[in-house]
Amino acid sequence: MIRALALALAAFASAPAAAGILDGTITVQDGAGRFIHLPEPPLAVGEDIFDTPDLMAFDEAQGVALPMPLRLEIGAPIPAGTMVALHSVIFDGTGGRQRGWVLFDAAILGVATSPATLAATDALSGVETLWLGHAMRGLEDGDRAWIDPDEPRRLWVDWAGSSPGDHLRVVTLAAPLM
Repeated sequence: MIRALALALAAFASAPAAAGILDGTITVQDGAGRFIHLPEPPLAVGEDIFDTPDLMAFDEAQGVALPMPLRLEIGAPIPAGTMVALHSVIFDGTGGRQRGWVLFDAAILGVATSPATLAATDALSGVETLWLGHAMRGLEDGDRAWIDPDEPRRLWVDWAGSSPGDHLRVVTLAAPLM
């Protein structure tokens, strides 16, 4: 019994801690949106599911060892075997522009911004969210996202909200053990 407990504790201690979203804010907007950290992945995203001026984010998979190298639109290629966490950032507004940021508890390694890359990383995300409007996921013309050069845990977005909305997948390092 004691041996089983010791093995279970050792496995727990060696597992990567969950990486998560710490905070976010909208710094400039056409509207009255706010940052919302969704406590769990929604059942569906896209095609006006939310229709709010809010900047939203939620955590996806945690402690994933990449089975192969990962190349995203933002960031350097991430080598196979890297322990990562995945998160989604979305804006499903009814119009207007929004600029803001989301802060994670681990460094951002890369960001998927195109429909093809988002679809290719869906299986890694570990969520059963239904992504509506697959062909229009990601950033639209004139939208942009970037990793803060002074704070590598902060992702900035500057985008316009229209149907079906904007969606990014953020890949961070798995959070360090406490």
